[in-house]
Amino acid sequence: MKFRISIGQINPKSGDISGNASKITKAIQQAGEDSADLLILPEMCLTGYCLDEKLLMNLDFLADNKNTLENIIAPATRNIDVIVGFVDYDTGETGPDGKPVRYNAAALLQKGRISRIVHKRLLPSYRYFDDKRYFKPGTDFTPVEINTGQGSIKAGILICEDLWDESYEIKPSRKLVDQGAEYIFCINASPFVCSSYGARDGKRFVRDKLIRDHVREYEVPIVWVNTVGIGDNGKNIITFDGLSCVYDSGGEIVSMFPAFIEHQETVEFNSQKGAPVELAAFDREKEIYEALVMSVRDYYDKLGIFTGVMDAVSGGIDSALGAAIACDAVGPENVTLYNLPSRYNSDLTRSAAKKLADNLGARYQIIPIQEILERMVSEFESSLHPIRNSITEENLQARIRGTLMMAEANDTGQLLLTNGNESEMALGYATLYGDMVGGLAVIGDLSKPDVYRVSRYVNRRHGREIIPEIVFEIPASAELKDNQVDPFDYDVIGPLVNDFIERGASPADLMEGFVSRSLKPGAYPDDLYEKYSEETFLNLVEEIYGMIGRAVYKRVQSAPIVVVSERAFGFDLRESIINGWNAG
Repeated sequence: MKFRISIGQINPKSGDISGNASKITKAIQQAGEDSADLLILPEMCLTGYCLDEKLLMNLDFLADNKNTLENIIAPATRNIDVIVGFVDYDTGETGPDGKPVRYNAAALLQKGRISRIVHKRLLPSYRYFDDKRYFKPGTDFTPVEINTGQGSIKAGILICEDLWDESYEIKPSRKLVDQGAEYIFCINASPFVCSSYGARDGKRFVRDKLIRDHVREYEVPIVWVNTVGIGDNGKNIITFDGLSCVYDSGGEIVSMFPAFIEHQETVEFNSQKGAPVELAAFDREKEIYEALVMSVRDYYDKLGIFTGVMDAVSGGIDSALGAAIACDAVGPENVTLYNLPSRYNSDLTRSAAKKLADNLGARYQIIPIQEILERMVSEFESSLHPIRNSITEENLQARIRGTLMMAEANDTGQLLLTNGNESEMALGYATLYGDMVGGLAVIGDLSKPDVYRVSRYVNRRHGREIIPEIVFEIPASAELKDNQVDPFDYDVIGPLVNDFIERGASPADLMEGFVSRSLKPGAYPDDLYEKYSEETFLNLVEEIYGMIGRAVYKRVQSAPIVVVSERAFGFDLRESIINGWNAG
């Protein structure tokens, strides 16, 4: 049987029921104009998937969401069936928190009313997913009836984790198919996770295998609809990539939506095998960059409180990438770049910062800090005592810059980006209240090697030099004292941090991998075993592990981090500041 399905890959705003309802009703109108039989919209798109505890425990909010569904959205569906995600609740039953029981739900709207409500059965409680904390699982596995121009069909509605059933005893897809489901419609708020360097293990590939496996096992087509945009949990900016797709009964992709943008399209759907679509070539660095650009743009737009974006550029690679992301996110006309040199900043990095701003077309301003530094040192020493530790004066420079940038952000209403990368944040190689200040840590989930890789993509993307070539060649340095360079081999440190943080590896695991030469192929440099003996590698592993533990108190005070990896610092990786266990 053929019928037409409209897929609405929309970008909801957390908590904005009215604004999200407007997007939903526009999608319904578009689907009607496309003569679709059915419109499918993402998980919790009426409320936004990332909701805080205050909203989920607020009965007024829950009532507003359900009233809007019944009285505004449902009446728009008189001539089309619609599946839409929302939050259901039951005032007749109280949960452990003393509030009405809540459900992550999908409503089937037909002929201007709610005809069925399906509750999510499998509730995740890992990473930053807290469904199990807030919602009660559903227990109904009855297919729904969908109206088409050629008659009705039976479909199973799944909500995100319901499809990821490998580690659960309950198999929702199997139960639905056993009861006659001819199609599976899965609505999602599934975050983006980039692939490891040199691999195809990111979320898009994991999803593809998951869906193909389900189609081939159950022999039914699957329509998989995902949200796009960002949400947050107070510490991590969670990136949703879209990539909604349709798989035919043979497990082939017959429609794939673009990543990181809103998109609605009506697909002529057939329960039998269709013509597979040609997918765009996989480009890891492109995906990461587009995820970061979308996240900055969406953060800027959804907060709606900023007058522009500002970034302090040093002439180094990290701030160069941050500046490029900002300009592609909100436009160079809305970006101001600042260079704040002391006497330790070289002519080379100063000229690189200026050239970067010129290449981007952003406003550029120089604010020298040497005199401020000298006055502060003088005042400190006359009021307290002579500075005993050289790092104190080094950190003063970073804190002067941070103070000036935050003052400018306060005075102008701009969003200040902070440009610390994952490798530096892991090691504590950043100044608290200095270069760590800002409203958004835009590259805080990128290793230093990935900063270089993604920066190369920037120039490839634009077809010209945006980030000056000299920036790639200058040795990494904070330039806080004479002849200073970063004391790390980032090509080795970056993968080590990834293994500790994202894979949960222990020092013993890494040493075993080194001895057996089974560390992730491609992640570490080819000459790793020429650079390091077992003893020197063990010393490095233990040093890095210890530094990661000692720097927790800094990380918990950092700006929100945009997440693109399998696991990021923040609410995703919940660290305790006090930890007396020694892995050695």
